[in-house]
Amino acid sequence: MDISEIVILILTGIVAGIAAGFFGIGGGVVVIPMLIYFFGMTQHEAQGTSLAFLLAPIGILAFINYYKAGHVNLNYAVVLAITFIVGSY
Repeated sequence: MDISEIVILILTGIVAGIAAGFFGIGGGVVVIPMLIYFFGMTQHEAQGTSLAFLLAPIGILAFINYYKAGHVNLNYAVVLAITFIVGSY
Protein backbone atom coordinates (compact mmCIF):
# COMPACT_ATOMS: atom_id res chain seq x y z
CA MET A 1 0.00 0.00 0.00
CA ASP A 2 1.18 3.44 -0.82
CA ILE A 3 0.22 6.67 0.96
CA SER A 4 -2.55 7.56 -1.50
CA GLU A 5 -4.23 4.19 -0.93
CA ILE A 6 -4.02 4.66 2.82
CA VAL A 7 -5.53 8.15 2.55
CA ILE A 8 -8.41 6.87 0.39
CA LEU A 9 -9.03 4.00 2.84
CA ILE A 10 -9.05 6.40 5.80
CA LEU A 11 -11.47 8.76 4.06
CA THR A 12 -13.67 5.84 3.05
CA GLY A 13 -13.77 4.58 6.63
CA ILE A 14 -14.64 8.02 7.98
CA VAL A 15 -17.40 8.60 5.41
CA ALA A 16 -18.82 5.10 6.01
CA GLY A 17 -18.77 5.63 9.78
CA ILE A 18 -20.49 9.00 9.55
CA ALA A 19 -23.13 7.66 7.13
CA ALA A 20 -23.78 4.68 9.38
CA GLY A 21 -24.01 6.86 12.47
CA PHE A 22 -26.19 9.62 11.05
CA PHE A 23 -28.38 7.70 8.62
CA GLY A 24 -28.28 4.13 9.92
CA ILE A 25 -27.09 2.74 6.60
CA GLY A 26 -24.60 -0.05 6.51
CA GLY A 27 -21.00 0.91 5.96
CA GLY A 28 -20.97 -1.47 3.00
CA VAL A 29 -23.20 0.93 1.06
CA VAL A 30 -20.27 3.33 0.97
CA VAL A 31 -17.30 0.98 1.25
CA ILE A 32 -18.07 -1.59 -1.45
CA PRO A 33 -18.48 0.95 -4.29
CA MET A 34 -15.33 2.77 -3.11
CA LEU A 35 -13.27 -0.43 -3.12
CA ILE A 36 -14.52 -1.31 -6.58
CA TYR A 37 -14.06 2.19 -8.04
CA PHE A 38 -10.78 3.27 -6.44
CA PHE A 39 -9.01 -0.05 -5.99
CA GLY A 40 -10.32 -2.05 -8.95
CA MET A 41 -11.62 -4.88 -6.79
CA THR A 42 -14.23 -7.29 -8.04
CA GLN A 43 -17.58 -7.16 -6.30
CA HIS A 44 -16.75 -10.37 -4.42
CA GLU A 45 -13.39 -9.02 -3.24
CA ALA A 46 -15.03 -5.80 -2.09
CA GLN A 47 -17.80 -7.68 -0.26
CA GLY A 48 -15.30 -9.97 1.44
CA THR A 49 -13.14 -7.03 2.49
CA SER A 50 -16.19 -5.18 3.79
CA LEU A 51 -17.28 -8.19 5.84
CA ALA A 52 -13.77 -8.58 7.22
CA PHE A 53 -13.61 -5.08 8.64
CA LEU A 54 -17.26 -4.67 9.67
CA LEU A 55 -18.38 -7.86 11.33
CA ALA A 56 -15.78 -8.39 14.02
CA PRO A 57 -15.63 -4.86 15.49
CA ILE A 58 -19.36 -4.22 15.29
CA GLY A 59 -20.28 -7.67 16.52
CA ILE A 60 -17.84 -7.63 19.42
CA LEU A 61 -18.86 -4.15 20.61
CA ALA A 62 -22.57 -4.93 20.35
CA PHE A 63 -22.09 -8.23 22.16
CA ILE A 64 -20.14 -6.57 25.00
CA ASN A 65 -22.85 -3.94 25.49
CA TYR A 66 -25.66 -6.49 25.55
CA TYR A 67 -23.63 -8.80 27.81
CA LYS A 68 -22.92 -6.02 30.30
CA ALA A 69 -26.63 -5.22 30.41
CA GLY A 70 -27.42 -8.88 31.18
CA HIS A 71 -29.18 -9.51 27.88
CA VAL A 72 -27.13 -12.46 26.60
CA ASN A 73 -27.82 -16.15 27.15
CA LEU A 74 -24.37 -17.61 26.44
CA ASN A 75 -25.52 -21.22 26.49
CA TYR A 76 -28.10 -20.59 23.78
CA ALA A 77 -25.68 -18.42 21.82
CA VAL A 78 -23.01 -21.15 21.72
CA VAL A 79 -25.47 -23.83 20.55
CA LEU A 80 -26.93 -21.47 17.93
CA ALA A 81 -23.48 -20.41 16.70
CA ILE A 82 -22.28 -23.99 16.27
CA THR A 83 -25.42 -25.14 14.50
CA PHE A 84 -25.49 -21.96 12.38
CA ILE A 85 -21.95 -22.69 11.17
CA VAL A 86 -22.86 -26.29 10.37
CA GLY A 87 -26.05 -25.27 8.59
CA SER A 88 -24.42 -22.50 6.56
CA TYR A 89 -21.60 -24.78 5.45
